[in-house]
Amino acid sequence: EVSVRFIIRVPWRGTAAVAVLALAGCASVTPVEPPETALPDIFTGQNNNAGTEQNSISVNRWWQSFNDPQLDQFIAQGLEQNYSLQAAWARLAQSRALWRQNASGQYPDVNVSLSKSRSWRESTTSDLWSAGISTEYELDFWGRVSALDEAGRLTALASHAATRTQANTVAGQIALNWFGLIKEGQNLALLQQQQARVQSALQVIRGRFQRGQAAVSDVWQQEQLLESINADLISAEGLRDSYRQQLAVWMGHSEWLSAAALENSELRAYQTQSLPQLDTTPLTVPVSALQQRPDVQQAFFKLQSANASLAAAVANRYPRFTLSASYSGSDEDLGKVFDNWLTNLAGGLVLPLIDGGNRRAAVAQQRAAVDENLALYQQALLDAAQEVQQALTDERQSQALVVSLERQLELASKTEAFQNNRYRKGVGDFLALLNAQQDVISLEKQLLNARWSQLQNRIQLYKAVSHGDFSKEETPS
Repeated sequence: EVSVRFIIRVPWRGTAAVAVLALAGCASVTPVEPPETALPDIFTGQNNNAGTEQNSISVNRWWQSFNDPQLDQFIAQGLEQNYSLQAAWARLAQSRALWRQNASGQYPDVNVSLSKSRSWRESTTSDLWSAGISTEYELDFWGRVSALDEAGRLTALASHAATRTQANTVAGQIALNWFGLIKEGQNLALLQQQQARVQSALQVIRGRFQRGQAAVSDVWQQEQLLESINADLISAEGLRDSYRQQLAVWMGHSEWLSAAALENSELRAYQTQSLPQLDTTPLTVPVSALQQRPDVQQAFFKLQSANASLAAAVANRYPRFTLSASYSGSDEDLGKVFDNWLTNLAGGLVLPLIDGGNRRAAVAQQRAAVDENLALYQQALLDAAQEVQQALTDERQSQALVVSLERQLELASKTEAFQNNRYRKGVGDFLALLNAQQDVISLEKQLLNARWSQLQNRIQLYKAVSHGDFSKEETPS
């Protein structure tokens, strides 16, 4: 590196004209244009869209589509109180502060100094006061400073996108755990109904056994069926508590970790609510929705930030021009310091000459970083497309499964009623009754789980296309 420094002494009045030169040298960073990825214009879970009514999915505060005021309240609280989301906002604040640091190079650095010195010579002591103001500014001929500013801005945008991803995750987890709590409440109620039906049938079987009309093994098999329901009740209570605990974590409510929290007026609502009925009209997602996903935007902003850093690395190989000016004075009397001022204006040139290939390597490293982030952006776009398409496919399959199970349960219930009536009249076979009871119990569980799976798929679909911008926080621009 060769450093050349030009010093020009001029009256202070002339420095205003020279300072205008500091505005020269503006440069911009050309954004990277990723190659076009071949994707369908519309994503749908249907194999054939011809003549089929479609609904375009809405993603703005998507949980409100479930028409559950309690869920709306929980998610609003979670977006305020979740600690992981608070940490994400703090990381965003750090990123914005770093952006302001990078942007500071576009403005002159101004410093004011005041000092006092004392010297002794034999019996004589003298004081000297010094005061001054100085400024330094880099002329951004090659766009290095503006590129660093742009890199900081884009990094802050990427951080904001990451925050929106976390907000979407928080909303999704609160919805899943709240509806999971409701589902287990329904499951417990269903198991209690099954328990009552099996208990009623057991009394009939015991009566027939006492009259010598049934074998003792019939009683044992019915008791075994009853005990299996008791085991399912224990498991359902455990799952209910697990959903409650997860809801407490995602909402930042540590007091809800206690089992006594189920008596809380807000949580107790799970006992009286049912899983929401979902619209069965096939849903579609336009390809433009993928660009709104925060993870895709984060990957894009990282790519553009790497490109801006590349521009800064390239500009760093060229000469760097700086202007500096100072206005200073000194005197033994502090009151006279301002009477005798010295004006100094200097221009500096730093020309990279020999650095062992450091700057060239920095450029190569940044080029590779651009290539890496370009590939990561394209991969993020493909992953987003696959996730949306899979969510739509799961949505269609879960809807079809619910319809099938509803039909099966209807038929199985008729069979159980028929076999129960025959058995009570003494003309039916116990094994046929037992099989019918087991079929109904199994199908009731399957149907509830299928509806729960359908709801989970719907939430996953909403998350897959949501922009995650649920707050009033301004996006950096």
